[in-house]
Amino acid sequence: MEMKNQEIADVFYQIADLLEIKGEQPFRVRAYRRAAQRIETLEVDVEDLYRKGRLRDVPGIGESIARKIEELIETGRLEYLENLKKEVPEELIRLMEIPGVGPKKALVLYKRLGIMTVDQLREACKKGRLRHLEGFGELTERNILRGIEMLERSKGRYLINVAYEDGYR
Repeated sequence: MEMKNQEIADVFYQIADLLEIKGEQPFRVRAYRRAAQRIETLEVDVEDLYRKGRLRDVPGIGESIARKIEELIETGRLEYLENLKKEVPEELIRLMEIPGVGPKKALVLYKRLGIMTVDQLREACKKGRLRHLEGFGELTERNILRGIEMLERSKGRYLINVAYEDGYR
Protein backbone atom coordinates (compact mmCIF):
# COMPACT_ATOMS: atom_id res chain seq x y z
CA MET A 1 0.00 0.00 0.00
CA GLU A 2 1.59 3.25 -1.12
CA MET A 3 1.30 6.12 1.35
CA LYS A 4 2.47 9.66 0.74
CA ASN A 5 4.45 11.59 3.34
CA GLN A 6 1.53 13.94 4.00
CA GLU A 7 -0.87 11.04 4.62
CA ILE A 8 1.53 9.56 7.17
CA ALA A 9 2.11 12.97 8.78
CA ASP A 10 -1.66 13.48 9.05
CA VAL A 11 -1.95 10.21 11.00
CA PHE A 12 0.61 11.45 13.52
CA TYR A 13 -1.11 14.83 13.83
CA GLN A 14 -4.34 12.99 14.54
CA ILE A 15 -2.64 10.85 17.19
CA ALA A 16 -1.25 14.01 18.83
CA ASP A 17 -4.72 15.60 18.88
CA LEU A 18 -6.32 12.51 20.40
CA LEU A 19 -3.60 12.20 23.03
CA GLU A 20 -4.07 15.86 23.90
CA ILE A 21 -7.83 15.38 24.30
CA LYS A 22 -7.16 12.43 26.58
CA GLY A 23 -4.90 14.60 28.72
CA GLU A 24 -1.74 12.61 28.04
CA GLN A 25 1.70 13.93 28.94
CA PRO A 26 2.60 17.00 26.85
CA PHE A 27 5.97 15.48 25.86
CA ARG A 28 4.16 12.56 24.16
CA VAL A 29 1.87 14.94 22.28
CA ARG A 30 4.87 17.03 21.18
CA ALA A 31 6.77 13.92 20.06
CA TYR A 32 3.97 12.94 17.67
CA ARG A 33 3.61 16.50 16.37
CA ARG A 34 7.36 16.78 15.81
CA ALA A 35 7.38 13.45 13.97
CA ALA A 36 4.50 14.64 11.77
CA GLN A 37 6.31 17.89 10.98
CA ARG A 38 9.52 16.02 10.13
CA ILE A 39 7.68 13.62 7.84
CA GLU A 40 5.75 16.29 5.93
CA THR A 41 8.89 18.37 5.36
CA LEU A 42 11.13 15.50 4.26
CA GLU A 43 12.63 15.93 0.81
CA VAL A 44 12.54 12.16 0.28
CA ASP A 45 9.70 9.67 0.27
CA VAL A 46 9.17 7.98 3.66
CA GLU A 47 8.47 4.70 1.87
CA ASP A 48 11.90 4.82 0.26
CA LEU A 49 13.49 5.31 3.68
CA TYR A 50 11.44 2.38 4.98
CA ARG A 51 12.52 0.10 2.13
CA LYS A 52 16.17 1.04 2.74
CA GLY A 53 15.85 0.50 6.51
CA ARG A 54 16.69 4.16 7.19
CA LEU A 55 13.57 5.42 9.01
CA ARG A 56 15.41 5.67 12.32
CA ASP A 57 18.03 7.94 10.70
CA VAL A 58 15.46 10.76 10.55
CA PRO A 59 15.76 13.10 13.57
CA GLY A 60 12.58 12.88 15.65
CA ILE A 61 11.75 9.36 14.45
CA GLY A 62 12.47 6.95 17.27
CA GLU A 63 11.84 3.24 17.53
CA SER A 64 8.16 3.52 18.51
CA ILE A 65 7.24 5.96 15.75
CA ALA A 66 9.30 4.04 13.18
CA ARG A 67 7.32 0.87 13.99
CA LYS A 68 4.07 2.79 13.52
CA ILE A 69 5.25 4.11 10.14
CA GLU A 70 6.16 0.56 9.12
CA GLU A 71 2.70 -0.69 10.10
CA LEU A 72 1.06 2.14 8.12
CA ILE A 73 3.13 1.41 5.03
CA GLU A 74 2.62 -2.36 5.25
CA THR A 75 -1.09 -2.40 6.10
CA GLY A 76 -2.47 1.05 5.30
CA ARG A 77 -3.82 1.33 8.83
CA LEU A 78 -2.56 1.80 12.37
CA GLU A 79 -4.03 -0.20 15.22
CA TYR A 80 -2.78 2.32 17.80
CA LEU A 81 -4.79 5.11 16.12
CA GLU A 82 -7.88 2.93 15.84
CA ASN A 83 -7.67 2.14 19.56
CA LEU A 84 -7.24 5.82 20.44
CA LYS A 85 -10.33 6.68 18.38
CA LYS A 86 -12.32 4.19 20.47
CA GLU A 87 -11.26 6.02 23.66
CA VAL A 88 -12.32 9.48 22.47
CA PRO A 89 -15.97 10.21 21.62
CA GLU A 90 -16.34 10.39 17.84
CA GLU A 91 -18.30 13.62 18.19
CA LEU A 92 -15.26 15.35 19.73
CA ILE A 93 -13.20 14.25 16.76
CA ARG A 94 -15.84 15.80 14.47
CA LEU A 95 -15.74 19.08 16.44
CA MET A 96 -12.02 19.33 15.68
CA GLU A 97 -12.82 19.39 11.95
CA ILE A 98 -14.25 22.88 12.49
CA PRO A 99 -11.68 25.56 11.66
CA GLY A 100 -10.73 27.23 14.94
CA VAL A 101 -11.57 24.24 17.14
CA GLY A 102 -8.51 22.25 18.10
CA PRO A 103 -8.11 19.54 20.72
CA LYS A 104 -7.85 21.97 23.66
CA LYS A 105 -10.98 23.90 22.74
CA ALA A 106 -12.92 20.71 21.96
CA LEU A 107 -12.03 19.32 25.38
CA VAL A 108 -13.04 22.54 27.20
CA LEU A 109 -16.33 22.67 25.30
CA TYR A 110 -17.04 19.06 26.22
CA LYS A 111 -16.01 19.26 29.89
CA ARG A 112 -17.42 22.68 30.75
CA LEU A 113 -20.54 22.87 28.58
CA GLY A 114 -21.21 19.25 27.63
CA ILE A 115 -20.96 20.14 23.93
CA MET A 116 -20.45 17.09 21.76
CA THR A 117 -22.04 17.92 18.42
CA VAL A 118 -21.70 20.61 15.79
CA ASP A 119 -25.36 21.57 16.31
CA GLN A 120 -24.84 21.97 20.07
CA LEU A 121 -21.77 24.11 19.42
CA ARG A 122 -23.63 26.29 16.90
CA GLU A 123 -26.46 26.85 19.38
CA ALA A 124 -24.06 27.65 22.24
CA CYS A 125 -22.24 30.20 20.07
CA LYS A 126 -25.50 31.87 19.03
CA LYS A 127 -26.56 32.12 22.69
CA GLY A 128 -23.20 33.55 23.77
CA ARG A 129 -22.38 30.66 26.12
CA LEU A 130 -18.73 30.32 25.07
CA ARG A 131 -17.64 33.89 25.82
CA HIS A 132 -17.66 33.17 29.56
CA LEU A 133 -15.10 30.39 29.28
CA GLU A 134 -11.43 31.17 29.83
CA GLY A 135 -9.65 31.53 26.50
CA PHE A 136 -12.91 32.15 24.64
CA GLY A 137 -14.76 35.36 23.78
CA GLU A 138 -17.23 36.93 21.38
CA LEU A 139 -14.67 36.83 18.59
CA THR A 140 -14.10 33.10 19.22
CA GLU A 141 -17.85 32.50 18.97
CA ARG A 142 -18.06 34.38 15.66
CA ASN A 143 -15.01 32.56 14.29
CA ILE A 144 -16.41 29.17 15.29
CA LEU A 145 -19.75 29.99 13.64
CA ARG A 146 -17.86 30.94 10.46
CA GLY A 147 -15.86 27.72 10.75
CA ILE A 148 -19.06 25.68 11.02
CA GLU A 149 -20.42 27.40 7.90
CA MET A 150 -17.18 26.69 6.02
CA LEU A 151 -17.25 23.05 7.09
CA GLU A 152 -20.85 22.61 5.99
CA ARG A 153 -20.26 24.37 2.64
CA SER A 154 -17.26 22.18 1.91
CA LYS A 155 -19.00 18.87 2.66
CA GLY A 156 -18.85 16.69 -0.40
CA ARG A 157 -16.25 18.90 -2.05
CA TYR A 158 -12.73 17.74 -2.79
CA LEU A 159 -9.61 19.30 -4.17
CA ILE A 160 -9.29 18.09 -7.75
CA ASN A 161 -5.92 16.42 -7.14
CA VAL A 162 -7.29 14.54 -4.11
CA ALA A 163 -10.39 13.41 -5.99
CA TYR A 164 -8.24 12.31 -8.92
CA GLU A 165 -5.90 10.27 -6.70
CA ASP A 166 -8.82 8.74 -4.77
CA GLY A 167 -10.41 7.72 -8.06
CA TYR A 168 -7.35 5.63 -8.91
CA ARG A 169 -7.11 3.79 -5.58
